[in-house]
Amino acid sequence: MLKGKTALVTGSTSGIGLGIAIGLARQGANIVLNGFGDAEGPRAQVQAAGQHAGVRVAYHGADMSRVADIEDMMAFGAREFGQVDILVNNA
Repeated sequence: MLKGKTALVTGSTSGIGLGIAIGLARQGANIVLNGFGDAEGPRAQVQAAGQHAGVRVAYHGADMSRVADIEDMMAFGAREFGQVDILVNNA
């Protein structure tokens, strides 16, 4: 349903944010993960959830309290996937 779309989910390395990212990947969306701590475990979980649809997953560790980090994260998403179609502000 979301094949070809890209979703950026803040606070997505654990908890509700990770659950949202997994759900979007299952629907076929490429995912930009964001958060603190280990990114490899969550990245693998999201990748596995979207494997059937060829989903790509990237990570950016932007601090949501810093405007420059947020701007850089949005530019990163556009560079990696062409554009960001869905933004979930979970952080």
